Amino acid sequence: MKRIFISCMFVLLAAGAVSAQNDGGSRWSISPKAGMTVATHVGDDATNNCSSLAWAAGTEASFQPQRLLSYDFGLYYTRERVKESGSAQLVSTLYNLTLSHSRLVTERLDVPLMVGLHVLPGLTLKAGVQPSLLLSATTKYHIQGYTIDMESIQDRIYSDEDLAKLPKVPYNDEGSSGIKSEMSNIDVSIPVGASYEWRNIVVDARYHFGLMHAIKNQDVRRRYLLLTVGYRFGL
Repeated sequence: MKRIFISCMFVLLAAGAVSAQNDGGSRWSISPKAGMTVATHVGDDATNNCSSLAWAAGTEASFQPQRLLSYDFGLYYTRERVKESGSAQLVSTLYNLTLSHSRLVTERLDVPLMVGLHVLPGLTLKAGVQPSLLLSATTKYHIQGYTIDMESIQDRIYSDEDLAKLPKVPYNDEGSSGIKSEMSNIDVSIPVGASYEWRNIVVDARYHFGLMHAIKNQDVRRRYLLLTVGYRFGL
């Protein structure tokens, strides 16, 4: 699978290189973009998770030496959110709690290096490579349920039956914890997608296939879709 996506980049490059058509000169342009990410994790150690929305923003510079071929160089701030599916039950004689809405939120600095093949007016197919630098990683959670009213417990030994009869109080807590030290600082992915331009407005869709382990010593790799809208300025 990895070889297929790497090959896509070279196919696009070769297709453009063999074209002898030129529009009369090279063109440079720059495109500020913003949009959303839809991320998930895959791999042998990936827990049950479901896709979740976040956002991204950045800028790309494009160099088009031929009518059919272009090169894009970008810099993005990307936020990804991966949510655990289902919930976990925490039960004992002192409490009955449910852990839900657990999710991993990461912030990254992405540097996409893309090759584009302009197959139709306004339509461009793209593939490339994207190094990423991890800026932060946080787990966020929500715990709810009930616990024994600890103020009602006196200085004596309680049986399980006695504890079950004690007053209960509701428990509801949300929090977060930084786990950047458990994550890999550098990741590399293969983005594959397409863009469409109309009157300098560019709509871009790319799917990223992570090649490296996102979590240290675990087979967990990133997969995410990036959808952006931008405006191209000629230079």
